[in-house]
Amino acid sequence: MLSKCLNPTCSKPFRYLHDGRLYQLEISSSDQVSKFSSRREFFWLCGECCAKFTVVFKNGEGSIQPRFLELPSGDTAEHAEEEMPFFG
Repeated sequence: MLSKCLNPTCSKPFRYLHDGRLYQLEISSSDQVSKFSSRREFFWLCGECCAKFTVVFKNGEGSIQPRFLELPSGDTAEHAEEEMPFFG
């Protein structure tokens, strides 16, 4: 169950869908008898954090990464989204 923003340094509680962005990740796993299964997990970033970060699947769990890369020229470029956000 979602209770707060996925950003570990943010403590904003999840209350409304209109504040921030909800992400859905399809997580694949295999058990000991070689059966593959998948499940959906939902992650939420508050409005302030979703302006700076995006949700990615890393090391078997959802985590955040900066939305923008700083280029050697000093400009910024937006990361390509690895997972599509969930819009209800």
